Amino acid sequence: MNEAKVLAAPPALTEADYLAAAKAGSTRNEYRKDLRYFMEAGGTIPATVDQVAAYLTKMAAHLAVTTIERRLVSLHVAHLDAALPSPTHHPRIRKMLQGIRRTKGVAVKQATAIVKDDLLEMLVVAGKARPMQAARNAALLLLGWVGAFRRSELATLRCEDITWLDSGIEITLRHSKVDQGGAGFVKFLPNAHGSRCPRLALQHWQKVSGITEGYLFRPINRHDQIADQPLTPQAVSIIVKRIIEQTGRDPELYSGHSLRAGFVTEGVMSGVSEHLLMMTTAHRSAQTLQKYVRVGKRRRIPSLL
Repeated sequence: MNEAKVLAAPPALTEADYLAAAKAGSTRNEYRKDLRYFMEAGGTIPATVDQVAAYLTKMAAHLAVTTIERRLVSLHVAHLDAALPSPTHHPRIRKMLQGIRRTKGVAVKQATAIVKDDLLEMLVVAGKARPMQAARNAALLLLGWVGAFRRSELATLRCEDITWLDSGIEITLRHSKVDQGGAGFVKFLPNAHGSRCPRLALQHWQKVSGITEGYLFRPINRHDQIADQPLTPQAVSIIVKRIIEQTGRDPELYSGHSLRAGFVTEGVMSGVSEHLLMMTTAHRSAQTLQKYVRVGKRRRIPSLL
């Protein structure tokens, strides 16, 4: 009997397990993917300065500066995890990186914002799809926009995270980019008019799909059948691109991030205070919030939804 208890006990976690848990799952996946690129280019762990220099030269020919910098970070972390000295901080590598920045520039490609008028057009297009897809996509677009969600946050939303209120809905984020410790962050999404109301769209999606527990947004096949697994962040982006293309816009200018950027842009143009916007976006500084504003030549719009 005692032996059975011992066998049933969960295995003890190691220091490595806790260190791995300190990084978000998506971040660890990016590190692994970046390291694979390095190894496929002939690199080894531990890497030599010559290897990193050759890799930098190869990347500079076709990759953006931000991508190059991220891959160097991934290589640096791989050495730290293996308790090895990292060659990425070598003076030669630092100088090369400076040269690449000056040569290529460091401008970051920003996804075009989906503002109110864009969103309303997308909802019309989304409503023309098969019933199950139409219901899911309408709820996905409205929650993503009104809640200023990141695509990774939309992909991991669960039915258990939703609190229904007369005035709208509250959604608890268990994990996010700014809350990797899992303390949780609650977003309130107020009711809006008719078909543009996120609460009604979400109720309709759950009613037609029968999804009352587990992941909220899931893949749907060409027969309008729902899968058990959640959407991936990439799938969220693909859905946004596909619908925006059907409105006659260039999908290459948009991404899953366009919903979040659109909410912030619309709010700024409508005169909403930065403090109130940050209560929804969970940005920690007004400076970071402003990076999401894509005002351009758009006209000032008096209200959000």
